[in-house]
Amino acid sequence: MTEAPIKIIGFCCKNAIEKDPVLAEKGWHAFEPAIKILSLPCSSKVETLGIIKAFEAGSDGIFVLGCKEKTCRLLDGNARAQRTVNYTKKLLKEINLETDRLIMIQLGAPEFKDFNQVAGYMIEHIQTLGKVS
Repeated sequence: MTEAPIKIIGFCCKNAIEKDPVLAEKGWHAFEPAIKILSLPCSSKVETLGIIKAFEAGSDGIFVLGCKEKTCRLLDGNARAQRTVNYTKKLLKEINLETDRLIMIQLGAPEFKDFNQVAGYMIEHIQTLGKVS
């Protein structure tokens, strides 16, 4: 019997990814079934309840993808998203779910120049943690 593949949800800022060359070439569906991308008008629109519901629906890992620091069109949208992620991590800890399963990523930062790097990192990271039991 084979183990089910990991499931990762990416709550992604539309502005951060709309001009990404990897997504333009491969398309969003190229990363499925491991990663499902949910486009948001801004990473600040991610909500704690949405993240919790994604875990309840069987996600093994979640990332919130925002613009590079100080490049957000809504001024501090990525900072607001980071606050939401930090708060949600506190809730995950209370229910004994590894907080490393939720990550905030800024596209365009030195370590994540394009979406391909983000996808590769998340898949490897969540595979290391394993499926949520």
